[in-house]
Amino acid sequence: MNFLPPRSWIEIDLKKLESNVHNIKAALPKSCAYICVVKADAYGHCMPQSMLRFLSGGADYFAVANVYEASRVRELISDKPILVLSPILKIERNFVFDYSAIPAISTLEECEHFDALAKEHNEILTVHIKVDTGMGRVGVWHEEAPEFIKAVKTFKHLKIGGIFTHLSCADCDKNYTIEQLNNFKKAISHFDLSDLLIHAHNSAGIEFFEEDSVFNAVRVGLLQYGILPCQDMKKVDVESVLSFKAIVSAISENNGKRLAAISAGYGDGVPADFTSNACVLIGGKKCPIIGNVALDEMFADISNVANVKVGDEVVFIGSQNNECIDLYSYSLWTRRIPWETMVSLPTRVRRNLIF
Repeated sequence: MNFLPPRSWIEIDLKKLESNVHNIKAALPKSCAYICVVKADAYGHCMPQSMLRFLSGGADYFAVANVYEASRVRELISDKPILVLSPILKIERNFVFDYSAIPAISTLEECEHFDALAKEHNEILTVHIKVDTGMGRVGVWHEEAPEFIKAVKTFKHLKIGGIFTHLSCADCDKNYTIEQLNNFKKAISHFDLSDLLIHAHNSAGIEFFEEDSVFNAVRVGLLQYGILPCQDMKKVDVESVLSFKAIVSAISENNGKRLAAISAGYGDGVPADFTSNACVLIGGKKCPIIGNVALDEMFADISNVANVKVGDEVVFIGSQNNECIDLYSYSLWTRRIPWETMVSLPTRVRRNLIF
């Protein structure tokens, strides 16, 4: 184990993570299932350590991107359903049975193959049907969904456990989101939905959740990590879980400015393409980033900050004294979306867990 002090590091506050899940769960109707999305190592938040906090906070189901991620969840948790949201490759499908995973399906080819595999395993495989209501990615088109659902019901070794869709712009287009929800409800309106998990609402979509609707579950990703998918979201109180920090490694002067060299660069996940208003926190004050980001270091202007020393803490994301740079603002400065920011911090950046 490497006991050298880190040059850059991420702090993950597990207490805040658990509190966020609890607060989101409390804001939902008691009958609503909480599907905890833990793709990409829990969005970069260290899946093994985070999983226990998700459970303590009240997660009912887990959702992942692929079978490998399902295997990681199953190694940690034996008794919760795991939904694989993305299409499962043909060479991966047999592993679904090893990890008791639930595939999301949208084609008859998938049905035929999974049905044959389930027969070989002498099992009835639970599946969820994914409906495309306007996202334009994977899923059976909503106008074709009724016939597809009827077809799935004819397979002897498949059981429909849920039907879902994905909202493409719940964070920015209310009218289109309502259209998607209406398309979805129309597509499933002629079926007996009792005992099925019906879900469409993602983190941003929670704002559209109606207690008396057909929906009985939500899929929560970004919000549980403390990041608001839209800045005017009011339904849930959450705190940011992740901070990103580094060290002042040198101090110099150039053209009348005092500069701090920072011990992080694009090798540590800091993008080379910052906007002109990007800054970091040093000495409790916002300091503009200047010049090019190198592989291992970058620079900030500390001309207006007194008493900065080599070894002082630098904050990219997080708080220092009374100032704060949230992940949403950092993402704007780096021309990224928050999801991308969280999963783009490499393993070279040490993870420090706060229990």
